[in-house]
Amino acid sequence: MTKLPVAAGLALALVAGSAFAADLPHYKGPPLPPPPPMFSWTGLYGGVNIGGAFGNADNQWTRENIHSALGTPIFSGVAWQRQTNLTGVTGGGQVGYNYQFNRWLVVGLEADIQAANIQSNTSGWGPGGTVSAFPIPGPVFSSAYAGAGTVNSYVDWWGTVRGRVGFTPLMPNLMFYATGGFAYGQVNTNFNYGSTRGVSGAVFGFFPYNITSGAFGRGTFDNIKYGWTVGGGFEYAPLMFPNWSFKLEYDYVDLGSTTISTFGLGQTALTVVPFGTTTAPFFNSATTRVQNRFHVARVGINYRLNLFSAPAPVLAKY
Repeated sequence: MTKLPVAAGLALALVAGSAFAADLPHYKGPPLPPPPPMFSWTGLYGGVNIGGAFGNADNQWTRENIHSALGTPIFSGVAWQRQTNLTGVTGGGQVGYNYQFNRWLVVGLEADIQAANIQSNTSGWGPGGTVSAFPIPGPVFSSAYAGAGTVNSYVDWWGTVRGRVGFTPLMPNLMFYATGGFAYGQVNTNFNYGSTRGVSGAVFGFFPYNITSGAFGRGTFDNIKYGWTVGGGFEYAPLMFPNWSFKLEYDYVDLGSTTISTFGLGQTALTVVPFGTTTAPFFNSATTRVQNRFHVARVGINYRLNLFSAPAPVLAKY
């Protein structure tokens, strides 16, 4: 009989304890901090860059011809080749947009405009063939001649519109990319050339003579040229400053070739003792062709706006 009251007392104590515990205040722990958003290259960006250009060691060729002296046709000519290397400093700005398709693939479009001091200066000369002139009685007067010229080429500014395909195989904030597309630039080429000759002798062995000739010409091209570019590089965004990124890039730029053909005028003087001096026009023409292509290595910095990047994940609250 004593067990029943003890069991009843224990049950009453448990019910009372539960009711007392239910009346105690409830404390909720602090919510877990949201995970940091995943790094993404998606978004608009803009920045600046600076670098150097170096030449492609192209052959620049020049052909020069003598046309006539006192109406006598002349079929001689002189030609030479020299290597051109467009070198100098370049710098400017770029804007673009990237879209990150997945963890490792980024596709974008970039346009840039560059100020430049890129130039190449070459000179050359060559011996010519036999020039016949002044068909007066006696032996035909003939002499060899030489031609020479200088070509100065400049790229005053240039720019590109390029696609970019990037990969992030190592870290999400380190992107290796290939790039290529349309290129354009202001090309200025100046061409100066001349031909000279001189010969002396005696007509029939009795009358000393002397022939001197010279003709000079100049041609200029100053206009926008169009072409293409291809290159690649890498871009890195520090996680402490994820909106900033630094890049190192190489580009090959080909703006086509420039061909200048021009005409020069000079004079031939024939002096025969004791008959005096006779002069006549001395004409020449020349054509030169220069390649406008160069390599560029540059460093740059970008600020990414992330206007259209994906938002960070939101944690539901319960």
